[in-house]
Amino acid sequence: MYLSRAAVTAINVGITCPFWASAFVKAADFEATVAEVAAIGLPAPLFVATMTVLVQAGGSISLITGLLAPLGAAALVIFSLAASFLVHPFWTMPPGAFLPNFAAFTANMGLIGGLIAAAILTTLHKDS
Repeated sequence: MYLSRAAVTAINVGITCPFWASAFVKAADFEATVAEVAAIGLPAPLFVATMTVLVQAGGSISLITGLLAPLGAAALVIFSLAASFLVHPFWTMPPGAFLPNFAAFTANMGLIGGLIAAAILTTLHKDS
């Protein structure tokens, strides 16, 4: 089956949408982003917030353009794993918080699968 470069780009825009949209929102209100990181209890909130925006935006751009797509996808996968375990540890939550965090955690796992597939698709398309 043949996919045009435009189709691969459209797929990658879709799969990275949560990341580039989040990067835009976080950058637009960066003070709130730093406060959110601090509220989670992560060290060096300014650094973590900056890296969050850069990884989300950079990984998205990488996959969308196809430039170093596997590296961009890997950055987003690592980010998603870290966010899932640090922010959505549903197994530690009380009953009222369990389901929304379980849903967020498992949604991130699905997104990770999509990122891996997008990196493979982009690499195969580039090689053909």
